[in-house]
Amino acid sequence: MKKKLLFSSILLVFIFFSLAAPVHGQESEYAVHVRKNFGYAWGGKIRGTFTISLVGDETPVKSVTFLIDGETMTTDQEASFSYQFHTDDYGIGAHRLWAEVERQDGTMQTTPVVQYNFISSGEESEQIKIILVGSVGAIVVTLLIVGIVQALVIKRKNKPLRQPGEPRNYGLLGGTICPKCSRSFPRHIWGMNLLVGRLDRCENCGKWVMTTRATPAALQAAEAVEREELDADGEMSKIKTVEKDKLEDTRYIDDI
Repeated sequence: MKKKLLFSSILLVFIFFSLAAPVHGQESEYAVHVRKNFGYAWGGKIRGTFTISLVGDETPVKSVTFLIDGETMTTDQEASFSYQFHTDDYGIGAHRLWAEVERQDGTMQTTPVVQYNFISSGEESEQIKIILVGSVGAIVVTLLIVGIVQALVIKRKNKPLRQPGEPRNYGLLGGTICPKCSRSFPRHIWGMNLLVGRLDRCENCGKWVMTTRATPAALQAAEAVEREELDADGEMSKIKTVEKDKLEDTRYIDDI
């Protein structure tokens, strides 16, 4: 009987303290967000001016203390709770950032830790070079693949993609005029947009050229020139054929 009474007493005490004690293992309602203002940010490597801010319901928040590696960066008592800093002020290397949130009712919450690697100006320059070289390399490889595929497609066809003066549909991207051969062709979806223009491959001469979208009037004028050249070539071919026939006929005239 005494053992049962003792066990019941211990169980009641355990339940009482379990209900009265605060829950420390609960998930935080808040988090921190690090945003770039000016500088470099690629993956977890950053350098420059950034802003760390609180993410979550700010209504019950009394103050927020932002910390880096356990050291206080600042304590902000006004919404929106944020702090602007420069990475050079905290040294090169890996750093852990978080915030301690004090609510109006006196309770405290700690946000999850975010980690970044603060890099030097020299490493920033090297990282930018790597990104630029990689981007340029990707563009070159893409152009080579597109050129090879297009060349194979054109080679398999028994006739040219389009005869001079033939009606055409320029599609959604519109048409352009090749600065090399002066013939019009539709701009392709695989062309590379390089701000100053679209690098594309001419369907007529096969050369890569920088293009801009031509107006309908300019395209019609280019088509008219093609038709005139085609007609001129046709007339010239007829004249040559007649002259050749006359020359052939003279072979069969006997001398008197």
